[in-house]
Amino acid sequence: MTESMFDSEGRIRIPEQERAAAAPSESVIVNAAYCPAGHNLVSVDHEVCGYPGILLRFVSQAGEGLVVLSARLGDPGKAIVKGRIEPDELASLSCPECGTALDILGHCTCQPEAVQVLAYLYPKRDPYQAIAFCNSLTCDNSAVIRSGEAIKAHTGTPWQG
Repeated sequence: MTESMFDSEGRIRIPEQERAAAAPSESVIVNAAYCPAGHNLVSVDHEVCGYPGILLRFVSQAGEGLVVLSARLGDPGKAIVKGRIEPDELASLSCPECGTALDILGHCTCQPEAVQVLAYLYPKRDPYQAIAFCNSLTCDNSAVIRSGEAIKAHTGTPWQG
């Protein structure tokens, strides 16, 4: 017997599609990442690992400054452009242009108060099309990842968008 296209509550069933992942030798580079107000965070003036990086303003106990994250997915490379931050210190991350704080996706497992924040792949805020990273810049999760992968890591289930 074939399965009904509707579940027991009358909702349509949409099977999760398998998505082809990049081969291990291939790099996925984010060429645009936006703050909640729509400003592009990718800076051609600041490179990390040979590519324009994601420029963010940070505020920590040591003060404030600018950090550039690698735009290569999964690459933990970063560079402090201005200011300083202590290892394992948590920072408030925001847009360097308008100061808008980045949206919080959820807690990170590295420290009790750590959170993963979102940068959007398009000017319109859409958590389905976003990247995530931890606000502890020394955390293994501070490398840029797709928001769906971050949600799966937090919940153990795939993104249900």
